[in-house]
Formats: sequence, C-alpha cells, structure tokens
Amino acid sequence: MSIARDAERFARQVRIALERDYEQHLDIADVAALGEAERTPRVRSRALSALAVRAVTGFTAENAAACVIDGGKDQGLDAIAITTNPAHVYLIQSKWSDTGKARLDRGAARDMIVGLDLIDQELFDRFNARGERLAEEASRLMFEEMAPATLVVALMGTDKPGPGATQMFEDARHKYNKNGPFLDVCYLHAEDLAQQVRADLAPAPLNLEVEMERWHKHDGLHESFQGIVRVEDIASWYQGHGSQLFHLNIRNPLGATRTNAGIVKTLLQSPASFWYFNNGITLLCDTIQARYRSQSAPQGGRVALTAVNASIVNGAQTVTAIAEAIKTDPGAAGHAYVSVRVIATQGVAAFAKDVTEATNLQNRVEPRDFVALDLVQSLIRDDLAAELDKEYTIKRGAPDPAPESGCSLAEAAAALACFHPDAAHSSRLTKSSELLWERGVRGTYDVLFRTRPSAHLVWRSVLTVRAVRAALHESRSTREGRAAALAQHGAYVIAHLTMQLLGRDDIEEPGCDWDMEVLQRVPETANAVLAWLIHHIDAECGESAQIGRTLADAAQVSKLAGLVLRDAGTAAAVPVLQAAYVKVPRPRKPRRPNTVPYLVTAQAIAEGTALVYDTPYSTEREAEELISWLAADPRRRQATWINDRKRPILWAADKTQYSPSGLIREMWRLAAWKKQPVANQGTTRWRIEGGETLWELALRLQSAEDSLENE
Repeated sequence: MSIARDAERFARQVRIALERDYEQHLDIADVAALGEAERTPRVRSRALSALAVRAVTGFTAENAAACVIDGGKDQGLDAIAITTNPAHVYLIQSKWSDTGKARLDRGAARDMIVGLDLIDQELFDRFNARGERLAEEASRLMFEEMAPATLVVALMGTDKPGPGATQMFEDARHKYNKNGPFLDVCYLHAEDLAQQVRADLAPAPLNLEVEMERWHKHDGLHESFQGIVRVEDIASWYQGHGSQLFHLNIRNPLGATRTNAGIVKTLLQSPASFWYFNNGITLLCDTIQARYRSQSAPQGGRVALTAVNASIVNGAQTVTAIAEAIKTDPGAAGHAYVSVRVIATQGVAAFAKDVTEATNLQNRVEPRDFVALDLVQSLIRDDLAAELDKEYTIKRGAPDPAPESGCSLAEAAAALACFHPDAAHSSRLTKSSELLWERGVRGTYDVLFRTRPSAHLVWRSVLTVRAVRAALHESRSTREGRAAALAQHGAYVIAHLTMQLLGRDDIEEPGCDWDMEVLQRVPETANAVLAWLIHHIDAECGESAQIGRTLADAAQVSKLAGLVLRDAGTAAAVPVLQAAYVKVPRPRKPRRPNTVPYLVTAQAIAEGTALVYDTPYSTEREAEELISWLAADPRRRQATWINDRKRPILWAADKTQYSPSGLIREMWRLAAWKKQPVANQGTTRWRIEGGETLWELALRLQSAEDSLENE
C-alpha cells in the first residue's frame, strides 16, 4: 500500500475517533456561528490537539479537551497540558488534513516558540482566558518544580517538518538548554495518532491474581511457577473477565462440545479425580509479582501471584467448563483443583508465540488457529473498528458478529480469495475452505494477507460475496441440471467473476457508494456470469463434464474465467440457458434423503465444528423479531455440530442438543414471537462458520452424487 493511501487511511481512522470521542468535550462557542465548511476543520483541528494531549499524557478524552486553547489569542499554541507526576509541561500545536497531507512550516514553528517565550516571561495576559490560566500554572511548575517542557507537533500527515521549521526548534533548544536539559521537541505524525486511536479501542491489559498451592518455582530463562489452584478461583477469573482471558490464545473456547460436557461431568460427579484427568492450564504474562506467606519457609504455604498483562494460552476449554460446573453446582465442583503454570515472558513476543503454539499441539488444532497469531489479523480488526465500526472475529470459537455488525476471519478470507484477480483461489475454495490457511509460496493465505488489505477492501468484498450468494439463491427456482449444480458448487467462482466485472477499481475508495454502484448490480451480473460460465464449460469441457470436478481444477477455472470476463465485459448478448437447464414443472422425483441423517452418515461435518445462526433464507419478519433477542446474548447465535441423527446441534445458550428445526422453534418461543410460522426449515438457518448452511452443504453433496450416477 502506498504512503499516500496509508496517510488517507490514518486520517479516516483518526477523524472517526475525533468525532466520536473528543468533539463533544470541546469549547466551540467562538466558532458556532460559522458555516459548516469553515467550522468543521477548526473543530477537527481542536479535537486533534486533544488527541495529541492524550497521546503524550494519558489524559481522558474529556480532560484532554480541557487543555485546548486554540482560538483568538492562543499565541501559536493549540493546547497546554500539564502533568504533576512526573512534573512536565506540554505545549501543543496541531495541523489537520482530511487527506493526511498536513505539514508544519517555519512560521508555525516560530509561533510555537513565541508562545513558550511568553510563558517563560510570565506574560500570561497575552493569552485568551483558558490559555492564561494554563500558562500561569505551567510557569509555576517550570519555576518551582523545575518541570521540563516539550513542544509537541501533531501533524495529520506523513512528511517531516521542513528544514526551516526544524532549525527554528533547534535554535530554541539551544537557547533554553544552556543551563541543563529543559526543552525537547516531539513529533506525532499520522501513523502515531492512528496508533493511539487503535490503542484506545483495545481492551486494557489484564492483571490476574493467582492463589497457588503445592507449588514450585522455575528460575530459568523465564521465571515461572507451577502448582494447583482451586477451580472456584478459576471460575471467578472467567466470571470477571470472560473471553479477555484468552486474548493471546490461538482460539477462543469452542463453546458447547462433548469434551467440555465431559469436563463438567467429572467436576460435578467426581471432583477429587479432576486433577488426574485434566492437562491443566498455561498462563502467560509479562511479569510475575509473588507474595509469599512465609519469607523464611515460602514453600510451606500458598503463594499469591499477580500475573501482569496475563492471558491463558492453553486450557481455554477447561476454564469455560469449570465456570459452567461452578454455576451448576458450586458445592460439588468447588472441591476440585486444577494444575496451573504461570510463565513470565518479559514481553518477548516471539517466546510467547512459541509457547502458545507448542502447548496447543496436544489438542486438535487447525491451521486457521495458528493464523490467528498473525499480527496482520489484529491490525485488520483494529482498522475495521476504527474506520467502519465493524467487528472482526479472528479466533475459532469466537462468536461470529451479526451480519450487519461485521464478519469473521473465515468469511473475510473467502471474500478476499474471490476478489483476487487470480481465479485459482476461488477455485480452491470449491474443494475446501481449509485451503485458505495454507502458508508459503504456493499457499493462499500469504497471497491474501501478505500486503495488509484495507478495511474497505475487506468489508466490501464480504458484502459482495454475500450479495452474490443471495442472488443465486433468489433465482434458484429457475434452474436445474448442470446450471443448478453450477450455482451450488460454483458460488465462489461466480462471486470472483462478478467482483472482477463490478468491483475492483473503487473498492478501497471511501467516498464510493458501494451499495448503489456495485451491490445493486450484483443480481443481474451474477446471473449473467452463471449463464456465460455454463456456456463456456459446455463448449470447452463438454456437456458431460462433471461440474464439481471442473470447478476444482484451478487451471481449467482460470481459462474459463478469462473467457467469461472477455465476453461478459462486452455488449454481447447473455447466452440463453438451454432447455435442459431451465426448470419446468415435472413429476416429483424421489424425495432426497433428510438433511441431518444424510450429513451424519456421510461424515460431512467434523464433530465439534462451530455453527452460527444466520438468516439468509429466513423472512424479513423473522429477522426483525429476533434481532434484539439475539443481540442480548451472543451465545444465542452459537452452536456446535454433534454427529447425532436426531439432535445434532448443541446450543451454546443452554448446552442442550436439538434438531435444527426444534432449536429454531425454541428460539422463536424464547424470543416471544407471537405470530411465528407453524413450520421452519432449520437446516437453512444454521451455517458452518465461514461456510455453507447445513441445507446448502447437503444439497451440494447430493447433487455431486447424482451427477456421478448419471455419468
């Protein structure tokens, strides 16, 4: 990504934060009567000054805004911030630019130094009312407590100040530092200010209290303690901190699973055996503060540890199962103990990553889990939150956001694969979404994420793929045979071609009206792409070529994609589907096998696979009735697949197994939907995380079998 694009991205992120967090606290009475075109940049510049104050002092947004003096008689200073512990004076000037091109010239630097000189000479009455009060307090601190001062230049741009401005600051440093260090200069550029915005969106570091018995200490390269901890203490961690406990883990707890159910059963029925049956918990932290019951004989009693900036990197399932058991019967489960290791990494990120990976190899870990440790994923999450106010779930086991609120890493990766100009990546998706996580020269993951995609690119790609899938579903009643199979197997390839035709040039432009310019054109384009694609498959591969096998051949798909883009990009008429591909009323065929027994028999879904409630096939009324009820508890959208022919869905909200339709009825009942339909197709409402609904998966597999039988 170019420096110019980076600067624009930083400016967008900062602008959103200024409007959301700072502008409400500013005194703007002197500019209230101005027109919007003149008022907005002044208010934004003042808010930027407040953000700069927060960046150098740690003040709250409200207290930082109180330091802003920008306006008439500000004497070249936009803000004066004072800290007392340690004593320090910050004199701030900010320059805003919507495009990230702000610069500081020689005159602005001179004005800042004039403001410093007036404070040093105690000419406080030269400032406006707020500036006079703050300048006097700054002078007192500088004289009585020998507080140093820093000139802070906050630029919404990436260019360094020019030589004229730099020389002005150097002359001032020479003047004020003759008798010892007093004056310094600090530059905050666009990236620094955006980093502060992202840091403010991140959760605060977690310090965890650990009471450990029968412990021993290891004084190797990294200080560590190992011992046993009461499970009721573990439950209190989860009750107080939730998923923040696992922020360094490769995945969040996977919700309701048979394994977790077994842990709960042991705790409730045989708590004394729990320590023997469980592998324990590994907790990483920056540093450990230990308090011994006895200094002369510390091993004789408990040790109280404070784990600074802590995270559980192995044992997430154990923690959540313990919390569930304590909630069910604290009297029984509370007698158990669990083994815990606490390791201090001293902030060494590479060591923390190695420990996280190594300790998770004993459990079933998928390639996606290790991808969650990639720094670029955290940066994408921060960008989506800062620029678009969207959620981005990275770890397997974390609940997918509501569709309107964001997306998961799995959905984003699939969408970016479709956006990529090489059709081979969307072809690979027809085989398995697991291919998204392959690393290395030939792997898809590094191609998609090596250069960090922007927030707009990620979100708009996701929206477009969703729109293509919805369009294909909407027109499904018009197709049959190979055309229907193409829509089932080739949704990602069709999405790729649709995006190449509609959405490449402006996808990263913030001002683009994506809904009007792209999404509204998706249905017509997607159906035209399908017609062109089946036309070229028949012509190139023959009308007997099996659709699924053809789409899984990356080289063949790349060739077909070139032909479709060549023809669909012209004014040529869209091919008319031949009669064999158009659905007409016919005698009913033998009924297809029921979805759930079919999927279980075919072993199509791995035990423990995460499912999410989604509404692509529900009515608009259903979505309206359930939206607030679902939002009240994220677990209501979560479930786990169990290979059970009758009740394959283990619902996270109550840890009970249901049939797909039975669970939907229960959800409608709990949501108090009084005018609910009599029947529902539950398999269309539960989706494999980042993939198809249960119904779509069964239909695709059954269609593939039919095609093979007819060959």
